[in-house]
Amino acid sequence: MGWSEVIGNDVATATPAVRNRVDRRDEWGQRATATGGESSKSAIGSRFERLAKIGEGGFGVVYRARDRRTGEIVAIKCLRTNKYAHDDSGDRYLSAFAGEVSALEKCSGHPSIVQLRASGQHNGKAFIAMEFVGQTLRYVMKHVRFGRRHTEMEVCLMMRQLLTGVGRMNRLGLMHRDLKPGNVLVDDRRNLKICDLGLSCSMTDGPPYSNHIGTRGYRAPELLLGSTNYDQRIDSWALGVMMAELLAGHHPFYGKTDMDHLSEILDLLGTADIKEWPGYDGRQLPGGWALHSSLRSMFPSPADARRRCRPQLSEAGFEVLSGLLRCNPEKRLTARAALRHRWFKETNFRPNHQYRR
Repeated sequence: MGWSEVIGNDVATATPAVRNRVDRRDEWGQRATATGGESSKSAIGSRFERLAKIGEGGFGVVYRARDRRTGEIVAIKCLRTNKYAHDDSGDRYLSAFAGEVSALEKCSGHPSIVQLRASGQHNGKAFIAMEFVGQTLRYVMKHVRFGRRHTEMEVCLMMRQLLTGVGRMNRLGLMHRDLKPGNVLVDDRRNLKICDLGLSCSMTDGPPYSNHIGTRGYRAPELLLGSTNYDQRIDSWALGVMMAELLAGHHPFYGKTDMDHLSEILDLLGTADIKEWPGYDGRQLPGGWALHSSLRSMFPSPADARRRCRPQLSEAGFEVLSGLLRCNPEKRLTARAALRHRWFKETNFRPNHQYRR
């Protein structure tokens, strides 16, 4: 189970969406109850039997545990709130925890989003108990497939699950804001589940939103340009990058700074699209000498791919990829629009394929 990296101070910026998250944090901290009405003080000690540590981040630990009531194996994320008692980090991390609990509660029942089992505070530690799924997609890509490309059919099956999960979040008025392979879990049947909703944000009150969020490799161009007036299509961009990564077997962009990263995006996708975005303020763009996109040369049609030894992608698949990777967010596909695309209707889903529906 990965950890969302909390970057910047959402509480200090006090945008409407952030204030709501702080309110939720206070309410959650006061009630501190586990699912089903049990007090959190006894929840970890009596309900859950801790088995092993499976992950660790800068502000907490993830354990594998057993629910004594049901026998179910769960993952418990614990935040060391005592460690940050003397600065504002505790507030920020508690806010992220509260936001994750709220988002998981809203997304209850969706098969492509990890499910909440309990939450609360115990002995100076906030905790969230969730269904135990398995390794992250990042781990599978690196240590199981060893960087080998996924076929178009595999990617189609995976993208349909991810788009369905993100589409549900977006319909509920939520942005994930940190989608990446490390925040997607893979179960033993190769089904995918989105996790780590700690940076999720409600769109109820609208922008401005905090900008310095997420992981650079999956941040949309408008975020790299400093926009605080974005919407759920930043999640669409992240899914587009993941789709390209799965098809190619490697990340398409390698910039070590925001501007380097934006330069690589514009070198591949061209500058014409971003310059049509109303939010573009006319500033000089880094790199990006090409006017139009050369994405098709990176993912050629099956006939051309045989000659170029590059990952093949059908015309329908390319329409989805290029629609998600539009630099102009106003022309970018939403998750819901992408799911309606013919690619997901025309692809021959084989029931015994390793990536099942």
